[in-house]
Amino acid sequence: MRSKLILLFLISTSFANCAVKQIRIAPNFESSLDRFKRLTVAIDSSSKVNQVEATLLKSMAEQELAHHKEFIVYPDPSSKNQNCKSPVGKSQGVLTLKLEEALKGTTPSFLVWLSPAVFGPSADGIKISIQAQIQKCDTKDVLWEGTASSSYFMGGDEEATLRTSYENKFGKSVGPKVLPYYDILKSLLDKIASPVLNEAEQDEKIEVESGS
Repeated sequence: MRSKLILLFLISTSFANCAVKQIRIAPNFESSLDRFKRLTVAIDSSSKVNQVEATLLKSMAEQELAHHKEFIVYPDPSSKNQNCKSPVGKSQGVLTLKLEEALKGTTPSFLVWLSPAVFGPSADGIKISIQAQIQKCDTKDVLWEGTASSSYFMGGDEEATLRTSYENKFGKSVGPKVLPYYDILKSLLDKIASPVLNEAEQDEKIEVESGS
């Protein structure tokens, strides 16, 4: 009996221990990707983080959408296109990210290790929450939205190349946060379907990314 209870606890913990909490997809989202391929990325102005962390996450999201999802990502450094207020270039929509972080909590480390998506942060950790949505700007329809939340320990040496790359762009202060931010963002954006670009669109993508 005791072994069954332990097994049930572990199973329930594994389901609860998922950073991605909710995904909602419009019925026409994947079919629209035949034409809907150009985005900007914006940080919601109500996000509860410092500017450097907001810029870090924005840069990561642009990289993920452009290089792992094959969207054509138009630059919007000031997040002017938040909620489709000011479309940039040929962009057809916007991924808006609302984020919140909590540092130096009081949760015992073993609880965070056991279930980081439920507990945290610990005294030397961080908890990150992200709400994301993709909005089509001509109709203002929300085609995709998702939420994710999890706690992380900071200061590890894993993926040192990634950490160094973002430290070089945004300063040493972001170093301990690079992997937590990257992990939770990637877990969320992995749930987005990818468009397929034709040859002309691939050329457009190269021009946009080169700043031409």
